[in-house]
Amino acid sequence: RNYIYWNGTRAVLVISEPELVKEVLKNNENTFPKKKPSIYFSNLLGNGLVLIEGEKWLKRRKLANHAFHGENLKNMTSAVIASVETMLEKWKGQEGKEIEVFQEFRLLTSEVISRTAFGSNYLEGEKILSMLKELSVIMSRNNFKTRIPLINKLWKPADMLRSEELARGIQDCVMKIVKKREDKFKKGEADSFGNDFLGLLVNSYHSKDNNNLSMEDLVDECKTFYFAGQGTINSLLAWIVLLLATHGDWQEKARREVIDIFGNRNPDSEGISKLKIITMIIYETLRLYGPSNGLPRRVAREVQLGKLVLPSNIDL
Repeated sequence: RNYIYWNGTRAVLVISEPELVKEVLKNNENTFPKKKPSIYFSNLLGNGLVLIEGEKWLKRRKLANHAFHGENLKNMTSAVIASVETMLEKWKGQEGKEIEVFQEFRLLTSEVISRTAFGSNYLEGEKILSMLKELSVIMSRNNFKTRIPLINKLWKPADMLRSEELARGIQDCVMKIVKKREDKFKKGEADSFGNDFLGLLVNSYHSKDNNNLSMEDLVDECKTFYFAGQGTINSLLAWIVLLLATHGDWQEKARREVIDIFGNRNPDSEGISKLKIITMIIYETLRLYGPSNGLPRRVAREVQLGKLVLPSNIDL
C-alpha cells in the first residue's frame, strides 16, 4: 500500500503501485525530478549517473551502455571466472567450517569490478571500496538529522569533516588509476586509453568535444560505479545463496542444469544464455530482495498522480 511518513517538516509519500511508479519514472515534463542529495550523499557519489538528469544523464548513460554492451561482457567472462576460481580454491581449505559469504562476495565483486571495468588490481579497488563503505555508514546515520541552515559554514561536525576527508582520499585513488592509464598511452605501451569503462571515461575527458567530461565528472562516475556496482551484486549473490540453502529442491534443479550444460567445463557466454532455471532464481531473488530500497524523487509542481493530487512540497 501507498503511505506517508514525515522526515522532519517534509512529508514523504511512498509509492508501491507499479503503474504509479512507471508514471513517476517517465517524468516527461520534469514533474518528478531527482531529489536534491544531502551533503553526505554528494560526498559519496558526487555528481555521477545516479544523481544527474537531462542531457548529462543521456551522455553518461550512453558511455556506460557502450562499456557493458553484450559483446564487451563476453570478453569479461574469463576475468570473472578467474576471480571466482580463486575464491572457490580458498573455500576448499575451509571445508567443514562456517564461511561468511557476504564478506567473501564483497571481496569477489570488488576484484571483478576492478579488473573488468577499471583494469586495476584488487588492492586499488578494495581501498576505494573501503572508503566508500565508511562514507555510506556516515551518510546512513545522518540521513534523518535536521540541519540548521548556514550552520555548516560556521561549524562542521566530526562526521562532515570525515566524509570530506574520505571524498578527497577516493578522488586521489581514482586519479592515480587514471594517470597510470594516461602514462601507458603517452609512452606508447597502449594504442588507446582502453575499451573498458575507465578507458571510455578517460577518452571522453581528453575529447575536444564541447560535451567532454571534466576530471571531477570522471571521478564521480568511477565512485558511482564502484559503489553501486559492488553493493548491488554483492547483495544479490548473498541472498541467492541463502535462498538456495533454504530451498534444497531448487538448489538441486540449478545444479543439474549447470552440469547438463557445462559438465566439468568452465562457463562460457553461449552456455550462460541457456541457464533458464538460474535466470529464474536471479529474477525471483531480485523481486523478493531488491538491492535498492527506493528511488527518491520530489514533486516540482502540483500534479495528479493516479487518483492522488500531490502538492509541490512533497517528496516521493
